[in-house]
Amino acid sequence: MAGGGGGGDGEPEFQIAPMIDVLLVLLVFFVMITSAEVLKVDKALTLPVSPNAKKREPEMAKHEYAVNLRFDAGTNKGILVVDDKVYTDWQELVPVLQENKKRDEKLRVVVRGDKDVPAGEIQRAMNLIGEAGIADIAFASSNK
Repeated sequence: MAGGGGGGDGEPEFQIAPMIDVLLVLLVFFVMITSAEVLKVDKALTLPVSPNAKKREPEMAKHEYAVNLRFDAGTNKGILVVDDKVYTDWQELVPVLQENKKRDEKLRVVVRGDKDVPAGEIQRAMNLIGEAGIADIAFASSNK
C-alpha cells in the first residue's frame, strides 16, 4: 500500500520544506508591504525642530506623498526632490502630483523643507501643490 510520508506506526511525519516555503512567502509579503509605506525622504535635509511635532497618523500614512525641498544658497532658490528625482523646473512636478491625486483621492502631500529654506520658497511649493489640485498639505518637522 502506498504511504503518504507516514512511518510504519501510522503517524504522519512532519515535513519541514513546505513550512519553510510558507514562512518565506510570508516574509516576502511583509517586507513588500512595509517598504511600500515608507516615504521617500531626502537624507540631505535637516528638518526644522518643533517641540510640539506630532507623529504621523497611521491611517493616513499610506496616502502620504513626500515632497522634499532643499535650499541652494548659490542660486538662492529652492530645489524640489520627489522620488529621488530633482526638479529644478517646478512646473514639471504638477502633472506628477495630478497623476498621484487621480490614483488616490485621499492623497496628502508632506512637504519636508530643510530648516534653511526661506518661507517664500515654502509658499511657492504650497502654491504648486495647490495648482495640482491637492488641498491636504502637511509639513514635516523633528521634535529633537
